[in-house]
Amino acid sequence: MKNKNFDFIAPYYDFLSKLIFGKRLRIAQTSLLSKIPRHQRILLVGGGTGWILPELLQICEPSEIVYVEKSAEMISLSKKQVSTNSPIVWVCGGEEQFQEYGSFDIVFTPFFLDLFPEPWLDKHIISPLVSVLKPSGFWLLVDFFPTSHLFFTFLTKIMYTFFRMVSGVTNAELADYPKLLSQNKLTLTHSVEWMNGYVKAQVWQKGD
Repeated sequence: MKNKNFDFIAPYYDFLSKLIFGKRLRIAQTSLLSKIPRHQRILLVGGGTGWILPELLQICEPSEIVYVEKSAEMISLSKKQVSTNSPIVWVCGGEEQFQEYGSFDIVFTPFFLDLFPEPWLDKHIISPLVSVLKPSGFWLLVDFFPTSHLFFTFLTKIMYTFFRMVSGVTNAELADYPKLLSQNKLTLTHSVEWMNGYVKAQVWQKGD
């Protein structure tokens, strides 16, 4: 899918996030880090400005993080968050790179799945990610979820319109992630939510 990257918005991304949501999106992304095993190999997809990397390194003590991000500007900002000897492999690319770096104990997708319409998401994002997740591995999902709440429905439309204008995002509707993950034989183990369920952090586990 020809989604453009976030180079243009990268310098302002964290500011806009805090302006609209305060600290809630950051809290969501760190809330379940303690629930995933330490010393594991992690695939982090769409890590944005990388503010979460120090938290991830401190709490999870990963053996390696493969950081996949389409935006070169986001990667540049992320590198400033950590020391040069951190166990991070930087990959400037998208879904076409998922299967090029072996298998992983943990897949982490913070506010990434919302970029894609459901049919594409299932075939080109979730299925390839499940294929590189080891048996009994964990998927940490943090994202916006569909809701019937009128304000958050309106906010979703505003955000998609904005990101379509500045970053070329073509999606316009949040997918049913639990349905797609369940269909790919993952089981929900932990879930917390904010803003009437509009934002959720979940841990899913792959079968043996």
